[in-house]
Amino acid sequence: INPFDSALQYTTNNKEDIKEKSEFILAFIESIVDGLSGEQKTLIDRCTNNIYEEYQLHNYNKEYEPDFKKFYNELLRQPENEAKNLALIIERYVKGNMDIFANKTNIEIKNRFITFDISELPQSIQTTGYLVVLDHIMNRLHRNKTLGKHTWIFIDEFHIMLDNKFSADYIERIYKIGRKYGALPTIITQNIQDVLGCEQGRNILSNSEFAVILKQKALDLPPICKIFGISDEESSFVMDSPAGQGLIVYGEDIVAFKLSVPEDYYIYELNQTSNMQKARD
Repeated sequence: INPFDSALQYTTNNKEDIKEKSEFILAFIESIVDGLSGEQKTLIDRCTNNIYEEYQLHNYNKEYEPDFKKFYNELLRQPENEAKNLALIIERYVKGNMDIFANKTNIEIKNRFITFDISELPQSIQTTGYLVVLDHIMNRLHRNKTLGKHTWIFIDEFHIMLDNKFSADYIERIYKIGRKYGALPTIITQNIQDVLGCEQGRNILSNSEFAVILKQKALDLPPICKIFGISDEESSFVMDSPAGQGLIVYGEDIVAFKLSVPEDYYIYELNQTSNMQKARD
């Protein structure tokens, strides 16, 4: 997937869309560069604007479609020495062994149900991969909106996104603006402590109208109860609870549930994951 893909041809407010794309490119590069100076951020913003304005001027011609290589070359054209230094830092991601994001998108996505799997990416660029996928999804949201379609987005292992400030800010923004594009974002995580320890994570939980809460550790429960308004009695349903027991939060309503399915039932065999865990072990 080309991280510089955009939905400019599907929108009318191109100036605002380029601004949003610039914010994403900043987060994208921040995820592979350990800290950016103010000068570097300015250069990234300038080069991003330049390559997208050229793309617009040529009426979205494929030949001028932005990608990491075009950004890299635009960076080299800047007069500041800091631009040359930044280009050297990102060179391995453009022309070196980590050039996975330096090419044009070579996949066609036409199915109603699509899964993006980044589990085999090197650990050092997993957050980057997550960002690229989410931005690609945002481009599809723009397109789907023009087609009158709604989109349901499931984000598993959500806590990974919170490891980097820019990626955390980006996912929080998607969560806030997704509704106007007909999106229903759904986050999934087992590492609730990582979510609670991050301002963006807490904001997303606070803005969630629906939540399913399963077994929690004693230290994690108080902040969860505070965010969702769960009483001490209700919290007992998720305090070291057995499988199939928990709480459903829907607006101001909280419902405790216990769904125990016998192991000899077909529905248990269809949905259980213990064999998958054994296979991984």
